[in-house]
Amino acid sequence: MDNIIISGVRIYFPRPGEGLPTPSADIRTFAIKNTIDARCCLLAFQNGQWNVLSLPEYQNSGKAIMEAVKLGQVKWQ
Repeated sequence: MDNIIISGVRIYFPRPGEGLPTPSADIRTFAIKNTIDARCCLLAFQNGQWNVLSLPEYQNSGKAIMEAVKLGQVKWQ
């Protein structure tokens, strides 16, 4: 599984059929999963579990990455 850290945010890119890890809580963590038609879903690791933040609305991973970085800059409630 590939991952990157941008602006203090970790983003995982799981391959098809690959599960998501349980990351440490020291860094805000997101995942971008591709769907069947190549669109992307954005997930966030919060309160010890993965939560879907968006349905497959992103046409490419670049837009999903920018949204993850933007959300990562906001203080978690």
